[in-house]
Amino acid sequence: YSNTFFAKHLILNIFTKYCVFTTDKQLLVMRPYQIVATEQILSRIEVSTKDKQLGTIEAGGYSGHTTGSGKTTLGKIMAGLIQPLSGSVVTPGLGMGKVGLVFQFPEHQIFCNTVFNDVTYPVREVKKLPEPEIEKAYIAACSKVDLDADTVRDINPMELSNGEKRRVAIAGVLILDPQVLIFDEPTAGLDPIGKETLLGEIQRLSNEDKTVIIVSHYIEELLNITNRMLLVENGNVAADGNIRDIINYLSSDNEKLCMLPHITELLVRLKNKGLNVRTDIYNPEDALMEIKKALTH
Repeated sequence: YSNTFFAKHLILNIFTKYCVFTTDKQLLVMRPYQIVATEQILSRIEVSTKDKQLGTIEAGGYSGHTTGSGKTTLGKIMAGLIQPLSGSVVTPGLGMGKVGLVFQFPEHQIFCNTVFNDVTYPVREVKKLPEPEIEKAYIAACSKVDLDADTVRDINPMELSNGEKRRVAIAGVLILDPQVLIFDEPTAGLDPIGKETLLGEIQRLSNEDKTVIIVSHYIEELLNITNRMLLVENGNVAADGNIRDIINYLSSDNEKLCMLPHITELLVRLKNKGLNVRTDIYNPEDALMEIKKALTH
């Protein structure tokens, strides 16, 4: 590869660790690289995940302030990008390459000049697989994210749409066949159709015997695909449970109502006005039936 493909300090997600690639007299040097936390963002975090689970890490905050809660930091620690100041991350039975992280912005982990080179980089340059196996792995990884392997093979990934770049980034992680997949704000910057398509692909991955963790502050778009939510607020776990557990927690604080799905927020405000309705509903049809029932009694 020519030096134009590499920044002086290019951080790439390979296996569970990260590496810094530098150019030194036209030679590509790879050495282990890991960020060590210098500021305490998380505290008293103790959480575990089960196999084949699709869960989300949500941001908690007042008056809609959902950034800076520590959710992305927690995801990076899980992936091995950040080393915690104290405590430990235990991944029983998981070896190198079995925890994959997809960044919020795919251009932060895409760097090769073609889709093929980018997706296959780990198996070509690190695992050193033979060409037939590389080709097979490339086709399999692309098919999992609905990319036409032949059509995009020689295209520069930076020329693709945001949704396609997101798929290329995911394929570059999937090619290592990780058992745990962590997505940081996977729908950021996508239109409604792109969001729905990508979330459907993520849900399919969770049905393939993988544990999937989504870092997000868009609770509403994840209601129908996740079976567990972890709410991180000011660096601490504020709530941990199923969808209704989280909804009940948010409903109990007026300043957090704006974090609820719009339908649920409406029900909570109606109840606060004296209408006897359930407030753990987030489906519009169910909410309509609940309101009608309350009005007829």
